[in-house]
Amino acid sequence: MQEVPLTQRERNRLETWNAIHDAAAAMTLEDGPVSVTIEAVASRAGVSKRTFFNYFPTKEDAILGTRAPSVSDELLEKFRTSDADLLTRIVRILSGVMATSLGRGHAYEVRRDIITRYPELKGRMVQHINAAEGLVDEILHERMDSEAAEETLNLLPDGQDSARALLMLAGTITRFAYRSDPQGTVADIDLHIDSTVKIFREVMQATHDNA
Repeated sequence: MQEVPLTQRERNRLETWNAIHDAAAAMTLEDGPVSVTIEAVASRAGVSKRTFFNYFPTKEDAILGTRAPSVSDELLEKFRTSDADLLTRIVRILSGVMATSLGRGHAYEVRRDIITRYPELKGRMVQHINAAEGLVDEILHERMDSEAAEETLNLLPDGQDSARALLMLAGTITRFAYRSDPQGTVADIDLHIDSTVKIFREVMQATHDNA
Protein backbone atom coordinates (compact mmCIF):
# COMPACT_ATOMS: atom_id res chain seq x y z
CA MET A 1 0.00 0.00 0.00
CA GLN A 2 1.70 3.15 -1.25
CA GLU A 3 1.91 6.00 1.25
CA VAL A 4 0.37 9.29 0.14
CA PRO A 5 3.02 12.06 -0.02
CA LEU A 6 2.70 14.80 2.60
CA THR A 7 1.82 18.33 1.61
CA GLN A 8 4.19 21.14 2.61
CA ARG A 9 1.84 22.16 5.40
CA GLU A 10 1.75 18.57 6.69
CA ARG A 11 5.54 18.39 6.53
CA ASN A 12 5.83 21.61 8.52
CA ARG A 13 3.45 20.28 11.15
CA LEU A 14 5.35 17.00 11.34
CA GLU A 15 8.65 18.87 11.79
CA THR A 16 7.17 20.90 14.65
CA TRP A 17 5.63 17.79 16.19
CA ASN A 18 9.00 16.01 16.01
CA ALA A 19 10.85 19.00 17.45
CA ILE A 20 8.60 19.12 20.50
CA HIS A 21 8.63 15.36 21.02
CA ASP A 22 12.41 15.12 20.54
CA ALA A 23 12.97 17.88 23.09
CA ALA A 24 10.64 16.32 25.67
CA ALA A 25 12.03 12.82 25.15
CA ALA A 26 15.66 13.97 25.34
CA MET A 27 15.03 15.89 28.56
CA THR A 28 13.31 12.85 30.05
CA LEU A 29 16.19 10.53 29.18
CA GLU A 30 18.65 13.06 30.59
CA ASP A 31 17.01 13.89 33.93
CA GLY A 32 13.77 11.91 34.27
CA PRO A 33 10.14 12.91 33.61
CA VAL A 34 9.67 14.75 36.91
CA SER A 35 12.21 17.38 35.84
CA VAL A 36 10.47 18.04 32.52
CA THR A 37 8.28 21.13 32.28
CA ILE A 38 6.18 22.35 29.38
CA GLU A 39 7.96 25.70 29.41
CA ALA A 40 11.39 24.04 29.18
CA VAL A 41 10.28 21.73 26.39
CA ALA A 42 8.82 24.60 24.37
CA SER A 43 12.00 26.62 24.82
CA ARG A 44 14.23 23.73 23.77
CA ALA A 45 12.04 23.02 20.73
CA GLY A 46 12.00 26.68 19.75
CA VAL A 47 8.23 27.08 19.95
CA SER A 48 5.80 28.96 22.15
CA LYS A 49 3.85 27.38 24.99
CA ARG A 50 0.69 27.94 22.94
CA THR A 51 2.21 26.02 20.03
CA PHE A 52 3.10 23.19 22.40
CA PHE A 53 -0.57 22.76 23.35
CA ASN A 54 -1.57 22.84 19.67
CA TYR A 55 0.34 19.58 19.29
CA PHE A 56 0.26 17.84 22.67
CA PRO A 57 -2.37 18.03 25.44
CA THR A 58 0.07 17.03 28.20
CA LYS A 59 3.80 16.82 28.83
CA GLU A 60 3.44 13.03 29.06
CA ASP A 61 2.13 12.96 25.50
CA ALA A 62 5.05 15.10 24.34
CA ILE A 63 7.47 12.74 26.08
CA LEU A 64 5.91 9.60 24.59
CA GLY A 65 4.99 11.03 21.21
CA THR A 66 1.29 10.29 21.61
CA ARG A 67 -2.01 12.09 21.21
CA ALA A 68 -5.68 11.41 21.88
CA PRO A 69 -7.15 8.88 19.42
CA SER A 70 -9.71 9.91 16.83
CA VAL A 71 -11.99 8.37 14.20
CA SER A 72 -11.74 9.67 10.65
CA ASP A 73 -14.62 9.57 8.19
CA GLU A 74 -12.50 7.24 6.05
CA LEU A 75 -12.11 4.70 8.87
CA LEU A 76 -15.81 4.87 9.66
CA GLU A 77 -16.79 4.41 6.01
CA LYS A 78 -14.45 1.42 5.61
CA PHE A 79 -15.99 -0.17 8.69
CA ARG A 80 -19.52 0.33 7.44
CA THR A 81 -18.96 -0.84 3.86
CA SER A 82 -16.42 -3.66 4.34
CA ASP A 83 -17.53 -7.15 3.37
CA ALA A 84 -15.15 -8.73 5.91
CA ASP A 85 -16.54 -10.62 8.90
CA LEU A 86 -17.50 -8.59 11.97
CA LEU A 87 -14.45 -9.49 14.08
CA THR A 88 -12.03 -8.52 11.30
CA ARG A 89 -13.89 -5.25 10.72
CA ILE A 90 -13.68 -4.37 14.42
CA VAL A 91 -9.98 -5.22 14.62
CA ARG A 92 -9.27 -3.13 11.51
CA ILE A 93 -11.05 -0.03 12.78
CA LEU A 94 -9.63 -0.42 16.29
CA SER A 95 -6.12 -0.69 14.83
CA GLY A 96 -6.76 2.41 12.73
CA VAL A 97 -8.06 4.41 15.69
CA MET A 98 -5.13 3.35 17.89
CA ALA A 99 -2.72 4.36 15.12
CA THR A 100 -4.00 7.95 15.32
CA SER A 101 -2.52 8.11 18.84
CA LEU A 102 1.00 7.28 17.72
CA GLY A 103 3.61 9.46 16.09
CA ARG A 104 5.44 8.80 12.85
CA GLY A 105 9.06 7.85 12.31
CA HIS A 106 11.36 7.00 15.21
CA ALA A 107 8.83 7.64 17.98
CA TYR A 108 8.41 3.93 18.70
CA GLU A 109 12.04 3.29 19.65
CA VAL A 110 12.19 6.38 21.84
CA ARG A 111 8.86 5.52 23.48
CA ARG A 112 10.02 1.98 24.22
CA ASP A 113 13.24 3.20 25.85
CA ILE A 114 11.44 5.78 27.96
CA ILE A 115 8.76 3.38 29.19
CA THR A 116 11.45 0.81 30.02
CA ARG A 117 13.25 3.36 32.19
CA TYR A 118 10.14 5.04 33.57
CA PRO A 119 7.27 2.48 33.61
CA GLU A 120 5.01 4.94 35.39
CA LEU A 121 4.52 6.63 32.01
CA LYS A 122 2.92 3.49 30.61
CA GLY A 123 -0.32 4.58 32.27
CA ARG A 124 -0.70 7.33 29.67
CA MET A 125 -0.45 4.75 26.88
CA VAL A 126 -3.11 2.66 28.60
CA GLN A 127 -5.38 5.71 28.77
CA HIS A 128 -5.10 6.18 25.00
CA ILE A 129 -5.75 2.48 24.34
CA ASN A 130 -8.85 2.62 26.56
CA ALA A 131 -10.00 5.77 24.78
CA ALA A 132 -9.56 4.10 21.39
CA GLU A 133 -11.62 1.13 22.52
CA GLY A 134 -14.25 3.52 23.85
CA LEU A 135 -14.53 5.22 20.45
CA VAL A 136 -14.98 1.89 18.70
CA ASP A 137 -17.56 0.88 21.30
CA GLU A 138 -19.48 4.05 20.42
CA ILE A 139 -19.32 3.12 16.75
CA LEU A 140 -20.74 -0.31 17.49
CA HIS A 141 -23.63 0.96 19.62
CA GLU A 142 -24.29 4.62 18.86
CA ARG A 143 -22.72 6.06 15.73
CA MET A 144 -24.17 3.68 13.18
CA ASP A 145 -27.74 4.32 12.07
CA SER A 146 -30.25 2.29 14.04
CA GLU A 147 -30.90 -0.22 11.26
CA ALA A 148 -27.19 -1.00 10.79
CA ALA A 149 -26.63 -1.17 14.54
CA GLU A 150 -29.55 -3.57 14.96
CA GLU A 151 -28.25 -5.72 12.11
CA THR A 152 -24.77 -5.85 13.68
CA LEU A 153 -26.02 -6.74 17.15
CA ASN A 154 -28.37 -9.39 15.75
CA LEU A 155 -25.28 -11.25 14.52
CA LEU A 156 -24.31 -11.82 18.15
CA PRO A 157 -26.01 -14.24 20.55
CA ASP A 158 -26.37 -11.90 23.52
CA GLY A 159 -26.63 -8.48 21.92
CA GLN A 160 -24.58 -5.75 23.56
CA ASP A 161 -22.80 -8.01 26.05
CA SER A 162 -21.46 -10.11 23.18
CA ALA A 163 -20.49 -6.94 21.33
CA ARG A 164 -18.40 -5.85 24.32
CA ALA A 165 -16.78 -9.28 24.52
CA LEU A 166 -16.00 -9.09 20.80
CA LEU A 167 -14.45 -5.67 21.29
CA MET A 168 -12.25 -6.99 24.10
CA LEU A 169 -11.11 -9.83 21.84
CA ALA A 170 -10.43 -7.32 19.07
CA GLY A 171 -8.31 -5.32 21.51
CA THR A 172 -6.22 -8.37 22.33
CA ILE A 173 -5.73 -9.17 18.65
CA THR A 174 -4.78 -5.57 17.88
CA ARG A 175 -2.18 -5.48 20.66
CA PHE A 176 -0.72 -8.74 19.35
CA ALA A 177 -0.58 -7.27 15.84
CA TYR A 178 1.27 -4.20 17.11
CA ARG A 179 3.74 -6.31 19.08
CA SER A 180 4.52 -8.44 16.03
CA ASP A 181 5.21 -5.29 14.00
CA PRO A 182 5.67 -2.50 16.59
CA GLN A 183 7.23 -0.02 14.15
CA GLY A 184 4.37 -0.20 11.66
CA THR A 185 6.61 -1.24 8.76
CA VAL A 186 4.20 -3.67 7.07
CA ALA A 187 3.30 -2.74 3.52
CA ASP A 188 -0.39 -3.61 3.88
CA ILE A 189 -1.84 -3.10 7.35
CA ASP A 190 -5.18 -4.75 6.46
CA LEU A 191 -3.34 -7.88 5.29
CA HIS A 192 -1.32 -7.89 8.53
CA ILE A 193 -4.51 -7.54 10.57
CA ASP A 194 -6.22 -10.31 8.60
CA SER A 195 -3.31 -12.71 9.13
CA THR A 196 -3.30 -11.90 12.86
CA VAL A 197 -7.05 -12.56 13.11
CA LYS A 198 -6.44 -15.87 11.33
CA ILE A 199 -3.82 -16.85 13.93
CA PHE A 200 -6.29 -16.23 16.75
CA ARG A 201 -9.05 -18.14 14.98
CA GLU A 202 -6.73 -21.12 14.53
CA VAL A 203 -5.67 -21.00 18.19
CA MET A 204 -9.29 -20.82 19.38
CA GLN A 205 -10.30 -23.65 17.04
CA ALA A 206 -7.41 -25.83 18.22
CA THR A 207 -8.36 -25.11 21.84
CA HIS A 208 -11.97 -26.01 21.12
CA ASP A 209 -10.99 -29.24 19.33
CA ASN A 210 -8.79 -30.32 22.25
CA ALA A 211 -11.35 -29.49 24.92
